[in-house]
Amino acid sequence: MTDPLKLASEFPAADYASWRQLAESGLKGASFDKKLVTRMLDGFAMQPLYTNDDQDDAARLIHQILCAAVDAEDAASGWDIRQLHAYPDPKSVNAAILDDLENGATSVLLRLDAAARAGAGITSGDVGIDGIAIHCLADLDCALDDVYTNLATIAMDAGAAAIPTAALLAARLEKDAENSADADDDFASDAAPAFNIDPIGTLAATGCLPVSADDAIQQAADIAADLIDRFPHATAITVNGAPFYNAGATDGQELACLLAGGVTYLRALTNTGMMIDQAAGAIAFNVAVGTDFFAGIAKLRALRLMWSRVLSASGVDDATITINAVSAEMALSKVDPWVNMLRTTVTSFAAGLGGADSVICLPYDHLIGLPDGFARRIARNTQLILQEESNVHRVIDPAGGSWFIENLTRELASNAWGRFQSLEAKGGIIKALADGSLQKEISEIWQTRESRVATRRDPLTGVSEFPNITEAKVTCDTPDLATIRKEAKARQTGFKDVIGISLEGLITAAKSGATIAQMYEALYGKAAGITIDPLPTHRLSESFETLRDRADAHKASTSKFPQIFLANLGPVAKHTARAMFARNFFEGGGIEAITNNGFADASEAAKAFGESGAKIAVICGSDPQYADMAADVAKALKQAGANRIYLAGHPGDAKADYEAAGIDDFIFIGADVLAICETALSHLGVK
Repeated sequence: MTDPLKLASEFPAADYASWRQLAESGLKGASFDKKLVTRMLDGFAMQPLYTNDDQDDAARLIHQILCAAVDAEDAASGWDIRQLHAYPDPKSVNAAILDDLENGATSVLLRLDAAARAGAGITSGDVGIDGIAIHCLADLDCALDDVYTNLATIAMDAGAAAIPTAALLAARLEKDAENSADADDDFASDAAPAFNIDPIGTLAATGCLPVSADDAIQQAADIAADLIDRFPHATAITVNGAPFYNAGATDGQELACLLAGGVTYLRALTNTGMMIDQAAGAIAFNVAVGTDFFAGIAKLRALRLMWSRVLSASGVDDATITINAVSAEMALSKVDPWVNMLRTTVTSFAAGLGGADSVICLPYDHLIGLPDGFARRIARNTQLILQEESNVHRVIDPAGGSWFIENLTRELASNAWGRFQSLEAKGGIIKALADGSLQKEISEIWQTRESRVATRRDPLTGVSEFPNITEAKVTCDTPDLATIRKEAKARQTGFKDVIGISLEGLITAAKSGATIAQMYEALYGKAAGITIDPLPTHRLSESFETLRDRADAHKASTSKFPQIFLANLGPVAKHTARAMFARNFFEGGGIEAITNNGFADASEAAKAFGESGAKIAVICGSDPQYADMAADVAKALKQAGANRIYLAGHPGDAKADYEAAGIDDFIFIGADVLAICETALSHLGVK
């Protein structure tokens, strides 16, 4: 009798060889390696199918190692739902923070404005630009009014002014402790702020530091050690991988940079006298997660695996790690921003499954302007649904045991470890940034990404695929900067005392009304800093959006989009596939397609083209129709005034004949959409 619990026992056992045979027969002569094997940007290949035979001893240990590096109690409670706030007005930020915390968010990240991040004063023209106008403790108090800072993690993004900002936050936390309603409450032991001091990330992103890199790192370590003494559960140092990934880096490159930065900070912290395990606990890693779902999971698992190896080699038994994940800006788009909801769902899901301790799901309109309550709500609820309805956080390392993900984790970790060793052998990450070699390496990868996007090998929904050029534009709030700056000036106390440069001295000054700019001046004065070429911030959609901007500007001045005429051949059934392809192709560049039900001959097509007012045409039909009609239609369109003619489909051996008939270019799967659309816009006179 067949065992009823042995599923599919009546069927013959499957093996890889038989599966491979079936797969190759289905390919009908096409190359298995070209069609089914994925070449990752990091240089290794991923197979379409893995079995237990692909698991070596190292891969089998990954899940075990990762489980040992996770606190089961913390995992069961779910990751931290962290919300980014960057509205210029601290009062508006306070209302938004309270709304977020009351409706599912568990922590917040406060991004200071460009003036504060650069250590500039309240008179700077950058006050209120790209962040919150927080320049003194009164500003921070305004933003955090009624926020229980011992219950919700407060994280800061302050760039080069991270240390003065850390003093502000520490001063606020100490004030909260003094005002605690429960006299027996040990506030400092409950608070878990994220001070996010990161001179390496600041140097990479902005290209400058107020002091030398070595001095900045050691100063960060000294302050971090004092912060951890005051707030044992804090993370003082952050290693930020986002500047590298958003510049175009591969997952392996970002991981190598994260590891190199982590080791650099670990050395600096132990140089202050901190124990190695305490130093490791003071460091957090900020990882940018893109829309490659499985790669995102594997990236976080690989980071945990590699950091565990670093700490194990350093003599740390408890190899835990704090990972903060954020939706990668590189993956988001300005056009059709509603698709960003899907993208950030993928990034948040991958981060959660990969084991992130906190996740920032960027609002769908993040690239357009300041998000409103609806955008923040969707960002919160994306994670709440993943946690409360999908329960993805209730399993430690839920991806463990998947042969595919275990192999992807192993390959990615191995690749990144090799890159990390190369960075270390060349003098470390600071030297690689200073001599420009790291920027050059990442730039080369970005060029590869651009090429893949341009040819739609990596399609972008709503951008290069299925664009909607008539979509209603998403608008965001425009803050009243004049009023915000006036109120910010009114909150300042006119502090003029001497500021000590120890953490104690900075906190004392902050409590007395010192501004970030004053503490920045006290810390750095006129010290000789460092300047390098910063990493650029890229987005996969940026080149398409440039074309769309040109087309939108043309419409604004002429009341209509630049247009291309579809010379459809024959009945709808014959031409519809390539007509839809052509429309999709050119509207990716902002060019509106004038369509029709098809033409029986060249004269009909030419007549309709002339009446349309278009200057460019694309012939759409089937291959047999092209053989019979394409040349005549092209000649007729030229006579009707077409200054450029395209044919939808690969020309094959007939290319020379088509060109002789007047066809200028061809659009097909794999063609460079960006280059062709840019040329078309130029022929249409679009500036």
